[in-house]
Amino acid sequence: MTEQSRVATPGFDLKRHLIVRVTLFACLICVLASAMTFYQAAQRIHQHVTRSGAIIEQLISQQLDDERRGFERHIESLQLDMLKELGLLLKLCISVQDIYGSKTIQQCFGTGSAHSPDWVRALLSRWIAPEARFSGQVRLYPGIKLGDFMLTPDVDSEAAELWSQLRLVLAITVGVLLLNLLVYLPVRRALSPADRILDTITRLEAGDLSVRMPQPRLIELRRIATGFDHLAERLQRTDRRQRQLAQHLLSVREEERRRLARELHDEFGQCLTSIRAEANVAAEDAGDRFPELQTSLSAIGRIAAEMMENLQRILHQLRPVALDEFGLLASIEQLMESARRTRPGCLFELSVVGEVDALPDDLTVSLYRIIQEGLNNALRHARPAHIDVKLEQNESGVHLTVVDDGNSGHRDNSGTGLGVLGMTERVEALGGRFSLTPQSPGGMALEAYFPKPASEPEEG
Repeated sequence: MTEQSRVATPGFDLKRHLIVRVTLFACLICVLASAMTFYQAAQRIHQHVTRSGAIIEQLISQQLDDERRGFERHIESLQLDMLKELGLLLKLCISVQDIYGSKTIQQCFGTGSAHSPDWVRALLSRWIAPEARFSGQVRLYPGIKLGDFMLTPDVDSEAAELWSQLRLVLAITVGVLLLNLLVYLPVRRALSPADRILDTITRLEAGDLSVRMPQPRLIELRRIATGFDHLAERLQRTDRRQRQLAQHLLSVREEERRRLARELHDEFGQCLTSIRAEANVAAEDAGDRFPELQTSLSAIGRIAAEMMENLQRILHQLRPVALDEFGLLASIEQLMESARRTRPGCLFELSVVGEVDALPDDLTVSLYRIIQEGLNNALRHARPAHIDVKLEQNESGVHLTVVDDGNSGHRDNSGTGLGVLGMTERVEALGGRFSLTPQSPGGMALEAYFPKPASEPEEG
């Protein structure tokens, strides 16, 4: 797998993504439909004015021809009733002027009872092109000009009709948003177990293999949850078998160490003691008769004594005698006293809370070995001035910390060293957690946690 493929892609909330997208889509459709409505209204108004101008000019001339008396050239008596139906249909306004330029007649044929918001009328006025008007002449046969007229759209009536269309667009938009809400609610209800599913995955990542998925109503999520539970159950069984195997191997190794320590103590210890005693007896018997043997006999006794000391040290590493005879607390105190003699200038502090001597044998040995390895690692590589060991047993389990202020740059804290690997194996075999964290400005914090089942005494 490449580095690029391991980079996590940013995620998104499906519910929020759904409602935002549909809402934006509905608003966009509303804006586009409103703009199209304004555009079509402006085009329709322009066509009505330009196409009906010539017809209205002919109707006005025809009415004047029918109503003229002699050579009367005034248009004050002009009646526009014959334009009412057409003007009402096309929503037009007409303004008639005589030949002297004074307005004499002005009338709009739209429906005056309809109303619209001011912003609709203002926008429609902006959309209507200046060319949306028609100028014509009022003539009598045969070509006598009586005045001019101007045909313009009735903006109020057109705005009222446009507002009715916009309300339909807004109603459709509100309907889409309502439908979006009706879709969002069941989707949110169906995806509501997602938070619990994520919480379950987080707990599994933290090491809780007993956690199980909720059973959501959504079939797809239920299939995922069922598959996850099967995998988690298999993983839990595999982890349980591995821990049992690791714990068994640790038990076998400790038992082998105990047996080897007993064999070395019984066989080699007695042999070395006999050799030392025989060397002393031979040195006394030689006396002054064989002075040349005194040096060799003294060397044999001294070497035997050194071998006894080395044997005791090896026996202590294999299986501390105090651990079986006096318990964990006394063994830790003896371990701390030995560390004080190794580094006299270092301050050692020990804090023990709880009945640690009643812990199971596997946990007792593991705690002792972890403290021993932590002290050796700090004294051998870090040159600390202060080491603090805390061991606490409570209702949740057993918590061990070994903190020093030495130089952490000269020792391995990556978990690849044999000592760190050994401590990690011991902790994980008992179902616990282990960490080794550098401290600021210097030092190292070793932490081991064992859950309650591992700290419960064995029955019988």
